[in-house]
Amino acid sequence: MTDPEQPLDDEIEWVSKSEMKRDMHKLQALGERLLKVKASNLVEFPLSDELTAAIEESKRIKSNEAMRRHLQYIGKLMRDVDVDAIQDCLDKLDPSSELYQRVQNQSELWRQKLLKTDTAEREWFEQYPETERQSFRSLVRAAKKEQHDDLDSPIVGGKNSKNLLQRIKEQFLN
Repeated sequence: MTDPEQPLDDEIEWVSKSEMKRDMHKLQALGERLLKVKASNLVEFPLSDELTAAIEESKRIKSNEAMRRHLQYIGKLMRDVDVDAIQDCLDKLDPSSELYQRVQNQSELWRQKLLKTDTAEREWFEQYPETERQSFRSLVRAAKKEQHDDLDSPIVGGKNSKNLLQRIKEQFLN
């Protein structure tokens, strides 16, 4: 007789040893990418305290073999965190990722719209009401002053125009 609480063999999902190794190598590679992120950007990542300490510890390691073992340790710690959220944060910083390109293109479209049309500011505040209005409006006004009078001309990349693009990007990334 079988125990009703025991799962049947066809209900158990078997994972091969090779697949488990591939998964561990993926986690190690993700951990290695985390080591290259600036400490100021690392604050935004959803990391455990133990993983954050291991990343900081890796900066002291000089030996290749010690680094290899340490990466294995980081891979082990990565099992307990939300890997997808970390991957999204890395994609936001990686210029070759699709997410980064999408945010970049969307930010550029909004900047053009804000600088070329008069109703764009109202649309922006309707869509993003949490934006600090006064500083945003003054930044848009200053960026408009840097542009040519011809509406068909390309956007001039002055200081205020670049700051406006950065503010728009920050809105999309938050």
